[in-house]
Amino acid sequence: MQSRPVSGLRLGRVEESSVTNGIESAIDRVVNQLPVGQSARQDIRKAFVDLLDRVVNESVQGPSKPPATTPAVTATQLLPDAKTAGTSSTSLLIDATLPSLAQLSDDLTAADPAYNEREVLLRERLNLPELEHRLRGYAESVGIEYSSTDLDGILRNSGYGAAHLGSSDRYMAAVERFTGEAFKNYRERAGNVPGAQA
Repeated sequence: MQSRPVSGLRLGRVEESSVTNGIESAIDRVVNQLPVGQSARQDIRKAFVDLLDRVVNESVQGPSKPPATTPAVTATQLLPDAKTAGTSSTSLLIDATLPSLAQLSDDLTAADPAYNEREVLLRERLNLPELEHRLRGYAESVGIEYSSTDLDGILRNSGYGAAHLGSSDRYMAAVERFTGEAFKNYRERAGNVPGAQA
């Protein structure tokens, strides 16, 4: 994971380098333990660094600094969802050591049986009990009743968007994306007040 200096620190060159490296190492240790994909880790790491920059800059410049016009996303806003709802693609595979499947040929037509065969193969690699466990656990954590149709929807949507391409990496990214959508829907449903006007 690429590091960037924490720009707000105002120290001597040697001291700044030592402190910055220590802080970035600590951030990397925390972020690398999160059960999320590489892209989500990078976003969360950036949020940590941006938050630290802002805190340091505000403390150096004092309270007279005008507030930012647009609220920044902070690491603390990202972390609860990442811990609870994040889906690590490799942990949803039955066997993460299996080689990735390459994208199918662009010359195939939509009716080609190779598409359906590839979707079956991709789904067989998926740890369905673990995915359902995550869905059920998250639904219960926000007070929503879980339905197996939620899992069916993720599989259907992932297969439609990714299995036609045939790439196992893209399929797993689609599973992760639609699982995130399911978590978002759970949160929205939990926030709906019965009888409230839309």
